[in-house]
Amino acid sequence: MNAPQNSKKNARPSLDGISKQKSLEAEMEWAKVELLLETLDTRKSDSLDFHEIPVWSIRDLVRHAFETGYHEGLHTGYRQGRSDAAREAAGEEAPTSPRNPELPAP
Repeated sequence: MNAPQNSKKNARPSLDGISKQKSLEAEMEWAKVELLLETLDTRKSDSLDFHEIPVWSIRDLVRHAFETGYHEGLHTGYRQGRSDAAREAAGEEAPTSPRNPELPAP
């Protein structure tokens, strides 16, 4: 008996998926430049895959990743919708109760 075909295999990528992939590629390129690395690919050689990286570079990389994720969350309205995220970004109090009545209140 043949296994069922995976319908996602033939599906076209969504615009959101393409956008995320492009963002990830841009961040990987930024990390390569920031860490002064030739590539982020595994090359199966200790001398090529292990590097001495100063703590300030790691700190800068983590800060950049956090800020990028935070701003992306604000952009997409990750927290309770765009209006709440905008209020928080402006320093205003945003509602804390969930808008979905099926979710428990904090």
